[in-house]
Amino acid sequence: MANTVLTVPMQGWACALDKVADAVFAERMLGDGIAIDPTGDTLHAPCAAEVIGVQPTGHAITLRSDGGAELLIHIGLDTVALAGRGFTPVVRVGDRVAAGDALIRFDLDLLVREARAVITPILVTNGDRFAIEQRAEGLVAVGAPLMTLVARGGEVTTAASEGERQARDIVVPLAHGIHARPAARIAECARGFDAEVLLEKNGRSSSVRSPIGVLTLGITHGSTVTVAATGAQAAAAVDAVAALILSGMGEGADTAAPAPAPAPPP
Repeated sequence: MANTVLTVPMQGWACALDKVADAVFAERMLGDGIAIDPTGDTLHAPCAAEVIGVQPTGHAITLRSDGGAELLIHIGLDTVALAGRGFTPVVRVGDRVAAGDALIRFDLDLLVREARAVITPILVTNGDRFAIEQRAEGLVAVGAPLMTLVARGGEVTTAASEGERQARDIVVPLAHGIHARPAARIAECARGFDAEVLLEKNGRSSSVRSPIGVLTLGITHGSTVTVAATGAQAAAAVDAVAALILSGMGEGADTAAPAPAPAPPP
């Protein structure tokens, strides 16, 4: 398979993921890649691809390149909390795009004022299939080479899927639903078990080992989802993943209720 050259999707300053002030990205929990601190107002497609996910709040998009690379581009940090303000997606799921096509327009001034940071990770989420070479750094212009993806050889291993299916329905308490950070934490949790774990919503499902697949389910606050698993540790895996989601992962919709006032002395 020929190498895939990703081009710069937004003008700005390119840097290593290590410089992103968020462990989910800096520790590559969602995949390896690069980050850009933007100076423009438009996110462009880095290659010919299909749009496979656009977050409801417009702050992130997932693509599948013609060569099979799955890409997540996440504009800013904690920008899901803006609830769509400052973002205008110009593509929809299922659209085909060419390198350089506009994907999302954003209000950089608003993001600088209100987001935790505007630095934008560009990730390859199926790194088991692709290695990254020749990353750009410093000031970059839209359309210039950003990084080269090289297909890995060998077979991709998957978790065991034998045995009786275990499943549990839960209601998602996270204020912003399951976005990039929670998806990464769920994947990390599931990796500790000999089981294949799925999240299911409205007849669609994704392995939790694929955060990009989980994002395409569009799981929002209050969604009812099924946590399902097969494999030697299926029951334990379902319990652990369900407990993690139900904990709110620090993103519960409501703050903790105040402690009741002490009873008056007798």
